[in-house]
Parts: sequence; structure tokens; C-alpha cells
Amino acid sequence: MSMLREFFRRHPIDVEWLIIIVALYLAMTQNFSFLSRVRAGLPAELRFGDGLFIVALTGALLGVLTLVLGVLSLPKLVKPLLAGLLLAAAACSYFMDSFGVVIDQSMMANAFETDRREAGELLCSRFVLHLVLQGVLPAVLVMLCALRQHSPGRQLAQRLGLIVAALALIGACVGLQYKQFSLWGREHRDVRYYVNPTYPVYSTFRYLRSLGPKPPPQALRPVAADASRPAGARQRPLQVVLVVGETARAANFQIFGYARPTNPELGAMNDIVSFANTYSCGTATAESLPCMFSALGREDFNKRKASEQQNVLDVLARVGIDVEWFDNNSGCKGVCERVDSRSFEIADDRDGLCASGECFDEILLRSLDGGELTAAVPQLLVLHQKGSHGPGYHARYPQSFRQFVPDCVDDSVQLCSREQITNAYDNTIRYTDHVLAGIISKLRARQADVDSVVLYVSDHGESLGENGIYLHGLPYALAPEEQKHVPMLAWFSGQASTALGLDLSCIRAAAGRAYSHDNLFSTLLGLFDVSTRDYVPAQDMFRQCRADR
Repeated sequence: MSMLREFFRRHPIDVEWLIIIVALYLAMTQNFSFLSRVRAGLPAELRFGDGLFIVALTGALLGVLTLVLGVLSLPKLVKPLLAGLLLAAAACSYFMDSFGVVIDQSMMANAFETDRREAGELLCSRFVLHLVLQGVLPAVLVMLCALRQHSPGRQLAQRLGLIVAALALIGACVGLQYKQFSLWGREHRDVRYYVNPTYPVYSTFRYLRSLGPKPPPQALRPVAADASRPAGARQRPLQVVLVVGETARAANFQIFGYARPTNPELGAMNDIVSFANTYSCGTATAESLPCMFSALGREDFNKRKASEQQNVLDVLARVGIDVEWFDNNSGCKGVCERVDSRSFEIADDRDGLCASGECFDEILLRSLDGGELTAAVPQLLVLHQKGSHGPGYHARYPQSFRQFVPDCVDDSVQLCSREQITNAYDNTIRYTDHVLAGIISKLRARQADVDSVVLYVSDHGESLGENGIYLHGLPYALAPEEQKHVPMLAWFSGQASTALGLDLSCIRAAAGRAYSHDNLFSTLLGLFDVSTRDYVPAQDMFRQCRADR
């Protein structure tokens, strides 16, 4: 280290050259995902000359990075800034190159809001080695560099010269391939999501800005302020159990046509209603979970707006529903802040279901062992699963459910074959099948005394290597079908459908229609007979099958 320090001391360089070197390094080594996405998306007519287009695009990328670094690098902070960007770029390139993900605001929310165990599954030795070689070592070299000192006037002139040169490089590269940039580039603006590290840094600032002070509960904008329920109590208690799945995609559910036996227990039940055409509000928990309980709908949803107003749980609790949230995941993302909630992350292990700070989803069945309902107080229980959260799929199911083998038991899923990854994921779906069947069995045993409804819907789907993409969290417009198409199921106890005035044959006949998370708000209000102007009959999945519609 001392020899390097002495070498750099004897060979100082201008700060502008350091910026150019760092920009060149970032463009050539940390943007493989960006360049490969561009090349994969080129139409056939550009294939013959795509080499020239890629060269021009790389030059433009170098110009953009140089321009950004030149503008942001203040004289006294240039080395720490460049070192920090090198570390950030190396961390981002690992996940982008390994899993095909995009580091956008939603992904930053996932990174900051996930629990330590889930984060640990991603921070494996392969990641550490990548970060050290491609981030830490270049950052150390930057910090060791000796910079020439110039007068303020000359520093300003050189910096302006660098900015002008960067703009000229961008202009030359775009001009060289103007037709391709102007025509193809206009239709593929989403490739900007892969520019590293500028887009991840931009996304981080957007996420941090969204964390501004939240209004106190009493200052939240009321939703369904006019909500009310009929005065007369039902003859029998009503219990609705909403199971929120995690990372389950419809494509791997046997009951939706998947060839493998991933749903043997649910498939054996003839009173399950499966909704095969359901789509999520987002592609990550941090977005989908608040969205599905919000009255905003996917088109109008943003996390800031949702955090400033009440959600459907607040509405139901306000009109006298006993609302409880049971969590076996990384939290409710603010949805359950104003209702009773409990986390099973630190549950006792009397059933042998918990180890290393994590519990299998069968722990959620304990939430059904509480006190009896009364006719005056209907109940909504929300059970938030660990489900199929990756990349450590193998940690989501007990050994007794290791049905599809060989399964991937490495958190670095990119080291496993496509078959091993799919096997591990299918085992998680098989285990979810068992958990849902267990919930229904418990409620079926009590149907002589309680009317019960079970709804299951996953928060988002998952990519398992299709087109080189793994995990989830891509921007919705960019995300593949597998990350948005989710399973949804319903079950009604023996007399529940009659008590609710529902025609089950009608519900089954309509199950193939298009549904989404947007339907949940009005569907829950409808099940509990809540009357409000914010109730949208067309979004209530069961409204068309009610006797009093």
C-alpha cells in the first residue's frame, strides 16, 4: 500500500482525467446489463450493423457518465464521491447481471425494507468477491490518487472544458447513428433503467425523498367516511380469512393448468373457486401490499399518496369489524399500523416450525386457534405468508416437502441449473398448497358454528430464468407476465354463501374473467355489507352473484 501511495504521489493527475478514467471504467465494466439489453432488443434490420450502433451507444454512455460526474464532483469531495459511486455500481451490477433485475425506486424499497435474513440470502460470498474486485479495489485506487492543484480559475476552465467535451462526445455518437437513436431509441426508452450507476442513484434519492415525515393517524385523509353497516347482526358469526401470498406466480399452480402436481391438496377439494386471470398491482411487496389494500387502484397508486390516507382495513375497523393482521414476512409495509397485528418472526418453536429467526408458514395456523367469535363482531384475519420469497427458496419449505429434486439449495441461484431453481420454487408452491389446505380444514371443522370465507391472493409473481431474468421487482411496464400474473382462490364454508346471499355456481362461472388487486377493496367491503360511496360495485368480485344485486 505504501508503494502505491508513493507512486501516486509522484504521478499526480488532474481531477478531470480521474473523472474520465472512472467514467470509462463504469461504462466498460459495470454496464453489461445495459448493453446486452440494448443488443437483445435490436430489430432484425439493425442486426447486421449492430456493432457500430453498440460502439456509438457505448461512446454516448461514456459521455453521459463523464457529464454527470463532471457536474456533481465538487473539488473537495471528488474522490469520496467517485469511490462511493464505484462501490454502488459494483453492488448494482452484481444483481443486475446475475438476476436481470432493475434497480429502480421499488427495488430500493425492497432493499431497505426487507428483513435481515432475506437480505443475507442475497449477500453471499460471490457477491462479496464481486464487490471487492470491482468496487472496493477501484475505490481504494481512487482514494490513493494524488490530484494536481490549480488556481480556482484554471479549475473552473478545465471543468467547463470537460463538460463541453462530454457533450461533444454525446453529440458525435448520437449523430453517427442518429436514425437508430431517434427511431429505435424512442420506442425503447425503458433501457435507461439499466444504466449503472446513474439510474440506481436516482432511484435511491427518489426512495429517500418518499420517506418524508408521515402525517399522524388523526391527520390521515379519511376513506369511505360515510361507511356504515346494517344494524341487525347476522344469525351466525362471519369470519373472513385473507391469506396474502408472497412471490407466488400463477404459472406454477397445478389448479391453473401447470403440469406438475403442485396443488394435490387444494386440487382434491371440489369447493375451491380459482380465479385464473388475476394480475398484481406491482412487482414487489413494498408496492403491491399497500396498493392492494388501498382505494387508489394501480393506475393512481403511489406509496406517498397511499401513506397519507386510510386503507380498507381502517374502514372495516371503523364500522365494527374485528381486524387482525398476522405476519410471517418482513412486515405489513404500513398497511396494518392502525389495527391489531402480530409478527411470528420471533415465535416460540413449540411446533418445530421455527429456526434461525424464521418460521415456516404453518405457524400462521396458530392465528385460527384464538377465541370464539360473537355474532355482533364479525372478523377479518389477514395472514401474510413468507410464501415463495427468493432467492433462498429452499428455506421456505420443510424437508418433508422437498418433493421436486434436485432442488437449488444455494442462495446464489445463478449457480444452480434452471431445473434446480424451478424444483425449489415448485416445492414452495407445494408447501403453500399444504398451508392453505390446513387453513381451510380448520375452518371447515368449525362450519357448524361459524360462517367462514377464505381468500388467497399473492402480492406479485416471480421470474425463474425466463429470458435471463430472475426474482422480481422490474418496473411494471417492463416486467414479464410471470411477475404480474398471480394466483387467487376463494373458499366458502357450508352455509357461508347462503348467509351472504351468494350463488356459488355464478361465482365459478365468472372466475375466468379478468381480476386484479384493484378488486380487493370493494370485495372486502361487500363481504361485510359495508355501504359507502367509495364502494365500486363493478370491482366487487362477488357483486354480480348476489341475490340482492
